Amino acid sequence: MKINSNRETLIKGIQTIQAGVSSKTGTIPILQNFLMETEDKGVKVVFTDLEMAIKHHIPLEIKGEGSITVPIKKFMEILQNLGADSPVNIAVDENNRISILSGKSRFKLGGTPKNDYPVIPDLDESNSFKIPAKLLGEMITSTIFSASTEDDRHFLNGLLWKFEKDTFSLVATDGRRLAITSTKKIKAKKEFKVIVPSKILGELAGYLKSGVKDADEVTVGLSSNQIGFKIGKTVFISRLVEGNFPAFEQIIPKTHEMEILLNAEKLMAVTKRAAICCNERSGAVKYTFKKDALVVNSASQSMDFEDELEIDYKGKEFQISFNPKFVLDILKAAGDSDITAEFTSPATPALLRVKGREDLIYIVMPLRTQ
Repeated sequence: MKINSNRETLIKGIQTIQAGVSSKTGTIPILQNFLMETEDKGVKVVFTDLEMAIKHHIPLEIKGEGSITVPIKKFMEILQNLGADSPVNIAVDENNRISILSGKSRFKLGGTPKNDYPVIPDLDESNSFKIPAKLLGEMITSTIFSASTEDDRHFLNGLLWKFEKDTFSLVATDGRRLAITSTKKIKAKKEFKVIVPSKILGELAGYLKSGVKDADEVTVGLSSNQIGFKIGKTVFISRLVEGNFPAFEQIIPKTHEMEILLNAEKLMAVTKRAAICCNERSGAVKYTFKKDALVVNSASQSMDFEDELEIDYKGKEFQISFNPKFVLDILKAAGDSDITAEFTSPATPALLRVKGREDLIYIVMPLRTQ
């Protein structure tokens, strides 16, 4: 097997699959390698950590067919340190030695045969549906930050994917905040409710942001224990998360006492300043709504902070406290759109909406402050 390419094409292709490298892969030596196999006027590169897998096609010049598994970190290190302008020639011999030649530089690297690599299942398209790539990317990035990153409640380490009554929804929660986005633009063959790991969705969203055109579609394939996403010749596959997702509908406030329109950019700036003075783990930022003003306070043992924003508010004075990270995550997702905040009391969940995004709601539990 011989491959001729330029450095950038190879680096970009390997970076697409490299995301799967995790601490888990260190315990099984073969999982520190990726599979490279000639296919369809190029090479197919595959990486897995046994829970998820990414397959990607790199178009390049090939001579002879073959396959090899390659140590991914060393291979990337070599590529990144080659001269930018010289072509890269890769050859694999019968002893699974990989030669990498570029300009006057020559590297030799030990690989292993394809037979040693885990078999990656194909995308199950028997129960598949399509979703515009741009829409799916937006749905994931506007909710994924609300999922848990703690391992003790594993079913919160994923996003609920639900198709019911012609509505497709993504839901994420860590028990203290909740993000829900929905669309009626999807037509699935039958209703479903599955929990998809945040890890694969983070990788998929990153790829959709950088590697697709507006008109591209994602084919989503579902089976009893796995989900797959196919965009062109690139495939992401993952096991589903077992467990029952919380009955989140019960905490969505049905009514509210007050509704306030807030400028997201100004609120983000003042919340960032307030966060500087918080204790990192238990810190709260206090928001006090007064006539035509929002006063923002925070304090820790050695610092305190106060600032004020002009707002259009005519109601009675109202004070509520939040973890600033939760507020900043929502404001970041909102971009330059304004936010509508709905409140009932300082101790009940607040509901935040992004102006112009009727498909998206955020719910945040307030913090008790002394």
